[in-house]
Amino acid sequence: MPLSRGGGKGSDGLRAFWMQNATFLYRHKPMLCRTIVRRCKGWEPSMRKYLKEGELKALLEAPRRMRDRLIIKILYETGMRVGELAALTISDVDLEVGEITIQQAKRHAEGRKVPIVNSWTKAMLRDYIGTRKNRKDPLFVSNKRGPLSRRQMERLVYNYATVVGIDKDKRHPHVLRHTHAVQSLKSGIDLRTLQQNLGHSSIEVTAIYLTMDIDDRKEQYSKHPLPGMEGVPGSEESEAKTSRPEAAAIVSSSHTTSFVLSEEV
Repeated sequence: MPLSRGGGKGSDGLRAFWMQNATFLYRHKPMLCRTIVRRCKGWEPSMRKYLKEGELKALLEAPRRMRDRLIIKILYETGMRVGELAALTISDVDLEVGEITIQQAKRHAEGRKVPIVNSWTKAMLRDYIGTRKNRKDPLFVSNKRGPLSRRQMERLVYNYATVVGIDKDKRHPHVLRHTHAVQSLKSGIDLRTLQQNLGHSSIEVTAIYLTMDIDDRKEQYSKHPLPGMEGVPGSEESEAKTSRPEAAAIVSSSHTTSFVLSEEV
């Protein structure tokens, strides 16, 4: 069966590759199929929606109820999926070592652990759990003391995001997971650590979060100017220096002597 509708040398090469590497391809078929499809279609990774710092701060501070604030904080701090958060029980939280065990982790039958390092989050969790003795109880409960469902959490985040004026396409809890990933990379956390924390099966998926929008890229370049660009006319540093009269005079004189045209030319 041809691998592409167009045929030609490209499809013949792919067919020969499949034939010669049957065992390898069988084991890695899902990943390779995704790669081949993406390349054939001219696929490029789409930039994930994430919250800017102002939006994130507003959303984290929006809830007055401790339960609601904890839900948003943990979704952002750990990067876990909303379904994973809804399935947590009290026994999954170990505040002594600062870990949450996600028993129903996607693609991880044995579960996975995520760190909780923020002291305020730990203190709020300790107060929220309070004196509940049954360790098998759901971590987050509704007003009727039943487990808070995934759908209820999605609606909760959506409502708070609406109140603080966040764009409609960024009101889903999964955007907090994207925000965790982007902010982690901007803070210097390496890609492999982030992959393990998010529970991605492939580091290629995690690498998508390296794509930032133009505003964040401009901010990063402003904070980390390229070598040799300090003092170049037009840069912020240069403008600050030339704002002083004596500096401006030096720059002006150096420019006139450097670029004056000889009469012989």
